[in-house]
Amino acid sequence: MRPVIRSVRLGLVLFSAMQAAIVHGETVPADAHAIATRGLPPSVVACQACHGPDGEGNLPAGFPRLAGLGRSYLAEQLAAFASAKRQSPVMQPIAAAMSTQQQTVMAGYYAAMASPPQRVVVVVDPAPAQAGAWLAARGRWSADIPACSQCHGAQGLGVGDSFPPLAGQPAAYIVAQLQSWKHGTRPPGPQSLMSAIAAKLSEQDVNAVADYYAGVPAAAVGPAASTPRTTSASAFEPPPETAMPAGEFGKIVSQGEQIFLHTRQNAGAYVGNTLDCAGCHLDAGRRAGSAPMWGAYVSYPAFRSKDGAVSTFAARMQGCFLYSMNGKAPPLGDPALVALESYAYWLAKGAPVGTKMEGAGYPKLPTPALAADFTRGRHVYDARCALCHGPRGQGQVSGGQPAFPPLWGPQSFNWGAGMHQVGNAAGFIKANMPLSQGDSLSDQEAWDVALFMDSQERPQDPRFADSVEATRKKFHDSPDSMYGRVVDGHLLGSGRP
Repeated sequence: MRPVIRSVRLGLVLFSAMQAAIVHGETVPADAHAIATRGLPPSVVACQACHGPDGEGNLPAGFPRLAGLGRSYLAEQLAAFASAKRQSPVMQPIAAAMSTQQQTVMAGYYAAMASPPQRVVVVVDPAPAQAGAWLAARGRWSADIPACSQCHGAQGLGVGDSFPPLAGQPAAYIVAQLQSWKHGTRPPGPQSLMSAIAAKLSEQDVNAVADYYAGVPAAAVGPAASTPRTTSASAFEPPPETAMPAGEFGKIVSQGEQIFLHTRQNAGAYVGNTLDCAGCHLDAGRRAGSAPMWGAYVSYPAFRSKDGAVSTFAARMQGCFLYSMNGKAPPLGDPALVALESYAYWLAKGAPVGTKMEGAGYPKLPTPALAADFTRGRHVYDARCALCHGPRGQGQVSGGQPAFPPLWGPQSFNWGAGMHQVGNAAGFIKANMPLSQGDSLSDQEAWDVALFMDSQERPQDPRFADSVEATRKKFHDSPDSMYGRVVDGHLLGSGRP
């Protein structure tokens, strides 16, 4: 009998004495191979009949690839099929006829199979007219639809166990799953992210995204109209992407947008971590309530107590590289600064100068009823944040590109960044997190989880002076800063992340 996996490197080795198989170095029970190739008569057909001998799927028939998907993800789907929580006339009777152990071993079997090799992705944004590609790469934040890539990685390569790859999956399969989430015939998934997002997608959106990830060119139509998130008549709307200026100035504006979206890729000489500007300034610096660039540009020059002087907008951006990006400040006049300032200038076209606008900066939350608490914050983080940002706040990477930004540790912002202030973090979290579910946390939860996040070690403040105590006294003497405070017996700012 020929092995089910024809991997060039390792293949499938059968051990008759142990009645087990080794798939890419992992031992799985022999019945996994038998179920994959022969099924479980009379009710379970061979998995390879639909999903292929190598778990590669069947594009024309719409059967998805299983090879290399996360073990826990596959096990959860089989259990959902068996319980009818995820409905499928094909998979439901098959999964129901399998024991829990058989579901588990089949999940491990396909998780251990060779998946398409991961590649390092160089991200190039699509044009707004490419509807599916645009939703995949940029989303539609005016309708609280984040980019697919923010969870499923650059070009849909997948991130960890919970966010499976979309690249190369059949369009019919992707359409069916989005429709299932829209109509409640598939469990909402982690944090109910997919059910919330799918409910906001039009039929046109669903088909365009499915075609994009399946590799089929999307129709050249613009994104469907949606109701802006801000409803006040006085709310400012930046110019649409389709109005990007032409000519030499337009080229610089476009460069600024690309630096903003993919900072390490386009201004790496000044970046010391894995963050991009758009990680905190959502929707490419457009989104109200996440410090949009149109609100910042018209607010400078201004006196900043942090600097003890009047700062220009260019100087403010220098500080972003130094603190938020944990890098070094580009010199004034540097092409990266010129491009970023040009982009912000264009976004602010028509905005009133020197006036505090609705949606600028981060929301200021009222003082919580209870003092923000580290332990409560840990519970909120574990329940609502760890899925994306990791159990240790380390973030996640896909295809060499950041998928979810690290919230603390060596690759996060340093102690001088504005997001280390608990009030800023709480306002941002309340308005924007979890993705597509802004305002779903209570004010108290936002304060608690912000304090938990900002009570973790991170890179040192570049202004460090002699000691943590002296640095706190000079730069962090505020109840909003955890720098120099003792949490769980550790003096924050005193150790390596």
